[in-house]
Amino acid sequence: MFRIPQPGFGTIQPEESWAHEQWLSDLMTADHVIEGWHCDLKTGMFSVGEITRSRHALDDSNCGLLDILRVYDPESRKIALAILEEATASASCFCFCTLVELDGGSTHPVWCVGTSTLGNETTGDRMQGVFAYKRADL
Repeated sequence: MFRIPQPGFGTIQPEESWAHEQWLSDLMTADHVIEGWHCDLKTGMFSVGEITRSRHALDDSNCGLLDILRVYDPESRKIALAILEEATASASCFCFCTLVELDGGSTHPVWCVGTSTLGNETTGDRMQGVFAYKRADL
């Protein structure tokens, strides 16, 4: 049984819906606020929601990967980058948890659960998923 991971956790698996669905279910059961995102792999541009924009100190809802990663603690940044790079190489499901450091030094956990599709005629090369935040931290 999957349990909600702590910061520093990350995993990637071949594209299988059961893993993605279980991770999402665990986050929803734990009463997290969940917000969708997607990334066009041809352009490398991410589209995120307002909570993610605020929590990641982003200027715009459209941004690049490094814009998102810059607020992660250094060790988790390496994990997230490795997972996302691997997800662009083959269709996969992935999950990671990190701490986001906001102005003033406060930190808050963020979970990312996503999938990547490559060569799909309908959606093209794309990553999509959710960021999840503890409701109490918002």
